[in-house]
Amino acid sequence: MDTRYRVKNFWKYFMGVYQEIEQAFRNQDEELLAELRKEVNLQVQSVCDASAELEWQDGFFELTFNGGMNKTKQYICALLKKSAPKELIDDWIISGYRQPLSQSALHAQLKLDDEIYSGTDFTIYYEINHEAKCIDTAIYSKALQGLEETKQHQIATAMLELFIGEIELEARIGDLQILNQPKEDAENYCLLPNFYEDICDIVIDEEWSEYQEPCAIYAAYKLDQCISGDTLRKDMKLIITTNSLLQNELLNQENDSCEEAKRFGSEYGYLYYEIEQEKEQIALVRQQLEKELQELFYENNIARMIGGAIGTVYAYVDCIVFDTAAFEILLEKLNEHLSFPLYYRSFM
Repeated sequence: MDTRYRVKNFWKYFMGVYQEIEQAFRNQDEELLAELRKEVNLQVQSVCDASAELEWQDGFFELTFNGGMNKTKQYICALLKKSAPKELIDDWIISGYRQPLSQSALHAQLKLDDEIYSGTDFTIYYEINHEAKCIDTAIYSKALQGLEETKQHQIATAMLELFIGEIELEARIGDLQILNQPKEDAENYCLLPNFYEDICDIVIDEEWSEYQEPCAIYAAYKLDQCISGDTLRKDMKLIITTNSLLQNELLNQENDSCEEAKRFGSEYGYLYYEIEQEKEQIALVRQQLEKELQELFYENNIARMIGGAIGTVYAYVDCIVFDTAAFEILLEKLNEHLSFPLYYRSFM
């Protein structure tokens, strides 16, 4: 089943239970809430293996879809948010990614070897990397001592995501180190619950770009030389993407992300056209085309544009397609009005 229809089915389910969820919150019925949270999570997992969080605070009910650092899940979680029924808008806050300092973070407890740890048991040391426009971070916590290195980084990353949210974790955190002991004479440090506020101050002071969602964080890669020639995807000189992992896999002829998208009912692919513009106009034309395609396809929940590339012969707009049949129909209609033909190929 295509992702688009999985999303529709989720909201059909949720509209049948949201009033029961609201009443359970008002009645503080923790047993029923636990059951409902489990059901909602199972429904979200059936869409894209993501998770969901239900909260009630400041008079609003909240539903957060959490895809973590997985880009494919992030795109689909964003689609879930975008597709939320209008009937929920007055009383519900719907988010497609984990927000900073949520109730889940403030009440988070980590149990290791019969010891209970919270966010205040993690000390953050940080330095601003002006050139890379990120924050190099080191973490010390008694909770991490004696654990295997991979486990240390998993826990540290999970705790960071809880307290600073998905956007800041992905966009701001550079090098991440685990310390065996606290730093002495460190200039920049704070407890984990205070780190988000420090990050916000740094972003303002450094005038870094701000993002509305993790799916909007772009990266650019200039290739030293064309991969091999003038055929499709072999002529690329510059890659612009919101999914760096996918691009690395494609360059290495790997299909992990493509296979995952297929499992969720989606497809990674690219639109392409022959370059006819003057050299200084190539990037601008491709960028404007991506914007217009995004407005057309994403407005209809059919596909999302995720970047692209510029080559010596072709220009590319990469995408994740949520409904392949509808995508093909809309592309055919679109080509009837374009001054140049636009073609599509799947990455698999």
